Formats: sequence, C-alpha cells, structure tokens
Amino acid sequence: MASGSNWLSGVNVVLVMAYGSLDLKEEIDIRLSKVQDIKYEPQLLADDDARLLQLETQGNQNCYNYLYRMKALDAIRASEIPFHAEGRHPHSLMGKNFRSYLLDLRNTSTPFKGVRKALIDTLLDGYETARYGTGVFGLSEYLRYQEALSELATV
Repeated sequence: MASGSNWLSGVNVVLVMAYGSLDLKEEIDIRLSKVQDIKYEPQLLADDDARLLQLETQGNQNCYNYLYRMKALDAIRASEIPFHAEGRHPHSLMGKNFRSYLLDLRNTSTPFKGVRKALIDTLLDGYETARYGTGVFGLSEYLRYQEALSELATV
C-alpha cells in the first residue's frame, strides 16, 4: 500500500509540473501580448538623476553602458525632430515610431530636404544598438549617435 501511495504522489507531481508549466507559459504569453497596448514611453533619465554623476567619474566606463543607452533613447524626445507631426507617427510611442520615421525617410525615392541616407543609417544603427543591442554602447557610440541626431534635427 505504501508503494502505491508513492506512485500516486509521483504522478501528482508530474501532473502539477506539466499543468503548472502550461499555466506559467499562458501567463507569460498574456503579459507579452499586453506590450502591444503600451501607449506611452516615459523619460528614462531625469536631468538631475544621480546615476549621471557616475559618468563624470574616471574609471571603467564600460560598466555604465546602460546609462549611455538610456541617454540615447531620451535624446530622441529632446531632439525636436518633428517625426510625429504628420500624424502617422504619434508622439507617445517614441521608439517604435521614431524607427518607422527613419525607415520612411530612408526608403523614400527623393531625399528629405537633403538628408543623406548614410546619416539615416547611422541613426538607425545607433538607435537599434542603444535599444536592443548587447554589445558596447559607450561614450563614443553615444556621441556619434547624438551628432547624427543633431544633424537630422537641423535639416
């Protein structure tokens, strides 16, 4: 009788693990699907954020890559590029619509008031590296991206 009891408890454990993992997978899928409903991207770093002081210290700058990534994404909002003025790229979804705006600029047959395709490619690469990349995005990458962003804003 004791061995039958152990067998049933083993079956119960397997059932709980199988159904538990299905429930967890379903919960993860539900939460991931909600990402599409996000309507606003907040500013990542305030101007007086204490973490910015870490960038001024001399030391290993590679450990602060995440701060440069955050600054690069916040720079889109501060750039005053009118990518949301046409209505196709609303202001609230900065990243997704900024990328779409750059792709539209790059893929148009006529250059947008003298915007070079190399400039747009630099911005796309910088944006995608800052937002999704796993490699280094330090001071030099941030400055290159910021320079290209400023150049597009002046055009």
